[in-house]
Amino acid sequence: MEIEGKRVLVSGAGRGLGRALVAALAESGAREVVAGTRKPEAREALSALSPKVTPVQLDVTNDADVAAVAQLGTMDVLINNAGFAGFGNPLTMSFEDIEKELAVNYLGVVRLTRAIAPGMIGQRDGMIVNIATAFAKVNLPLVGTYCATKSALLSLGQAMRAYLADSGVRVITVLPTTIDTDMSSGADVPKMTKEFAAAEILAAIRDEAHDPPIGDEAKSILDEFARDPVGLERMLMKYK
Repeated sequence: MEIEGKRVLVSGAGRGLGRALVAALAESGAREVVAGTRKPEAREALSALSPKVTPVQLDVTNDADVAAVAQLGTMDVLINNAGFAGFGNPLTMSFEDIEKELAVNYLGVVRLTRAIAPGMIGQRDGMIVNIATAFAKVNLPLVGTYCATKSALLSLGQAMRAYLADSGVRVITVLPTTIDTDMSSGADVPKMTKEFAAAEILAAIRDEAHDPPIGDEAKSILDEFARDPVGLERMLMKYK
């Protein structure tokens, strides 16, 4: 799908990858980038990026916020980027963090997509882009419960693709490895820049790629997963 002239909604746009996506979309010729974020100060910063950017209040766990964004009209592209990551042992870490991961990373995507997809179906054209991780395929224990929600998101994208197959609406789930953002600041693992990740995600949108890895490390992980899944899991066990 071409990005020029399109109206795009990005959730979790206030910082990190979301903000990089907003900037890249505006520079790539999107007609309007609706940038959803929870914090007023983030919306002020987003306003300065480009006249094409429309910052809006959007907490994907909040029904009223989602309904208000749906009232803004039909979107051509929805990028489900909002995310939250807890760290540590699933048996001992904060249960509230696990619940928040599910609320944002999975249920938030369901809530927002259910609100935005009908407009795309009505015009028989659109794209839903889910931001997951290559570790949805094989778990990175340092953020094990986060990876579990992204695995659920990858599977959800497949279900969406099946139900939208005859509607003109495409669904892709992109699979980067760790991106250098505030969310990953405590993770001692290789990281890609958010600008690189944003550029690769826009390329995947243009190519309408089928659940593509983002970056060489993600490609390597998926290749190794196909070749030796048990060996890869054992190697990743050290990251905890």
